[in-house]
Amino acid sequence: MRCLTTILINLIVVIVLLAGIEFYFRLAPAGESAPGVRGGGLWLYVVPYMGFSARPHSHYSSWINTFTNEVIPANVTTNNHGYNDRHDFSFTEPYRKAENERVVLFTGGSTGWGTGSRSVETTVSGRMEYHLNSLQKDLKYTVINLAMGSWIAYQEFLGLEMWGASFQPDWVVVMDGHNDASVGCAYSQGVMNPLYFPLIKSYVDAYLSGTGRPVFYRGWLENEVIKRSVAYRRLTGKSYIRNPLVYDESNKERDEYRKAIIPTKLGEARQMLAFYLKAQEAILKLYPTAGYILSTQPMTNRFSGEFTDVYDNMEDAEAHRAAATNRADDLEIYLSAHADEPCNTVTYVPSFVYIYVKGAIELERLADRVRAQGRLVEYHNMGRLFPDDHASRLPYFIDPAHLSDKGADVLGKFYAERILRAGRR
Repeated sequence: MRCLTTILINLIVVIVLLAGIEFYFRLAPAGESAPGVRGGGLWLYVVPYMGFSARPHSHYSSWINTFTNEVIPANVTTNNHGYNDRHDFSFTEPYRKAENERVVLFTGGSTGWGTGSRSVETTVSGRMEYHLNSLQKDLKYTVINLAMGSWIAYQEFLGLEMWGASFQPDWVVVMDGHNDASVGCAYSQGVMNPLYFPLIKSYVDAYLSGTGRPVFYRGWLENEVIKRSVAYRRLTGKSYIRNPLVYDESNKERDEYRKAIIPTKLGEARQMLAFYLKAQEAILKLYPTAGYILSTQPMTNRFSGEFTDVYDNMEDAEAHRAAATNRADDLEIYLSAHADEPCNTVTYVPSFVYIYVKGAIELERLADRVRAQGRLVEYHNMGRLFPDDHASRLPYFIDPAHLSDKGADVLGKFYAERILRAGRR
């Protein structure tokens, strides 16, 4: 009885302690993000075909300016499919377009989505719509934001195909290049793969393809018991689930899921660039009667440091083409010198520069070829709109890739002026 009493008292003490711990954490601030927006990201909500999107009806209340450490207040709420747009999307209910209305579809990555913008009105698409309607009064322009964080160009193509037709677009504006230049090698996701592909593939392979009688949501402790206990395996019929992930050990980000990779070499940047251009060609085929503006997303890097003299003589077409050809040849030599190095967050720069810069050159050539066939297609490198040196570009950005409201207005106005100029022509 004395032993039983001692055991009972200790059990009560343990229960009281556990209850106290639980009670404390129930009262303490949660400090957790809602599923799908962990860490403020836009990319963890799984969707069919496009892979992932921001979570529907999610609210974003602030951004961080990494150059000034300023907290930027925001009031951004996503629509029914995670896009930063006032309209809900449906592929079965066509948008009711007014007789004098013109619709512009805008797509890109997180910069186009609006990371850094205080509201839907201050995104690139929001400012484009404002300037389209303020610079003329004969037509009503509506700009639909189909950009999404972390998307590469082929995901943009799928998003445009999925949701764009119901809006009967008159124009399509594409602004990308950064994600296609970074996802494949900087995050080592491999050729053609979107961000987080190796992560999702590992879960599917481990739980569905790699074990009999798969059980979802298995905890680490049970998995370790299955690994070590023959009796447990035979009684339950369960198999140990191995972790097939390969990690980038050079990646210093806090979240493990951001480090999952497919081993890739820098030389595969050539295939990554080819896939980027394939996506752009597919985008151009979607709406053959619409006008198109293809463009390269700007960054804070000194513009002439990456593009050298490519745009120094734009009034002289021959000189511009010669400079672009010379820069493209230099990039081939640069990449070849690093072709056998593994892709990771330390070594990726030659691949990024190759895809980002040569991608801009090849995108301009693609626009020229399609325009020669009678289509209304333009290309613009949006980095040219800002001062050349790094320090002078910073007020237009909140971090190396994302725009401030001031930067978004510059781009939105430029796109609007090009669309109206083409309309008058």
